[in-house]
Amino acid sequence: MNGLCDRRAFLASAATGSMLGLAGCLSGDAEQVSTDDVTPSVPSADPDADVSWESFQYDATNTGHAPGVGPTADVEMLWDFPTDDSVYSSPAVVDGTVYVASMDGSLYAIGADDGDERWSFATDDSITSSPAVVDGTVYVGSMDGTVYALPADGDGTQPEPTWTFDTGEGVAASPTVADSVVYIGSNDGHLYALDATDGDLLWAFPAEESIMRAPAVADGTVYFGSTDYSLYAVDIDTAADQWREGADEDSDDGEADNPIDERWRVETGNRIQSRPTVADGVVYVGSNDDLLYAVEANSGDIRWTFQTSGSVTASPAVTEHAVYAASFDNYVHALSPAAGPEPDDDDETASPETYFWAESGFQGVRSSPVVVGDALYVGNEHGTVRSLSAETGETNWQFTTEGWVASSPAVVDGVVYIGSGDGSVYALEEV
Repeated sequence: MNGLCDRRAFLASAATGSMLGLAGCLSGDAEQVSTDDVTPSVPSADPDADVSWESFQYDATNTGHAPGVGPTADVEMLWDFPTDDSVYSSPAVVDGTVYVASMDGSLYAIGADDGDERWSFATDDSITSSPAVVDGTVYVGSMDGTVYALPADGDGTQPEPTWTFDTGEGVAASPTVADSVVYIGSNDGHLYALDATDGDLLWAFPAEESIMRAPAVADGTVYFGSTDYSLYAVDIDTAADQWREGADEDSDDGEADNPIDERWRVETGNRIQSRPTVADGVVYVGSNDDLLYAVEANSGDIRWTFQTSGSVTASPAVTEHAVYAASFDNYVHALSPAAGPEPDDDDETASPETYFWAESGFQGVRSSPVVVGDALYVGNEHGTVRSLSAETGETNWQFTTEGWVASSPAVVDGVVYIGSGDGSVYALEEV
């Protein structure tokens, strides 16, 4: 344990709805878990920052930490954009346009200032994938099994794809684009590396089951989780070399079963539906085994684990001083990146050095939080979008939609963009 508060007692009391046993650990509106009232240092808001929110959780490492400024007082709806089904996808916001997909099977380009449709593109099945917009091209997957590359600029008509790539099953995962390569998983169990220019297959790595969420790319390595319970790290250059060698030896050049070795693999106790976050040499990922894992990026050694009382399907947001993790235990937790003391039992792992705070009342969280300036933004299954103080966990404001909110917010130029299970995309600004 981290010595600040008995986390098992905290989780047990949280599960029963009673916080009486932790009276000495709580303060203010947020459940403050540090007996020393320790809070993390938080970044300052930068209203002059030029922010381009290109992909899920802002960047290719999925940190969920962006420059700029977001609303910290009460908000009102700038606009809402209706689609024909639930919006699980997370928005990208680039050059004054919001790009977001709907489970109605379409990708939409929406004016960031007025909420007017600029163009839409229909696929042959639902879309849960979050688009990535890089160098004038929008990349997105569809449950029709195809990865699409589309021109970002449109004239009001449905754009023609620049290229498409067919996988063996539906593509629920979101693409990550780095160094002119599109990395994306498929329910067929493969992670694909595609040339961003023409969609040519560069290599494919076979996991044992589906890859349903976005990978993270950092320092020449791609990290991704699978429903086979594992977190994988694959060296990009090694994978490309092994793929070429396998293709040279195989008459079926380009098949997705050419042998590629993982750099390392960490097995958890259940499916991984969380997207990995990479920051300062550590990979953070949640599992349906109710744990959040902090894994050394170089070695795959587990730095610490954090026990919640619900599945961790959301991806954490990570700043220099804190890791913000949401769970189906109805809490958002703020933890230190550093590990606490090594446990006496060799079969156990360390815990985070500091448990800063926990804020409740979320009714389960699939939405991945983001941190912009000194504020955190996240949706929840109750259908609300909330902003919390990144320092204390106290609520800044709350906005209620008419459906669950699994979409992760994008925060650009003081506006929060987010989708809802009620079928709408919302733009929220400070009153």
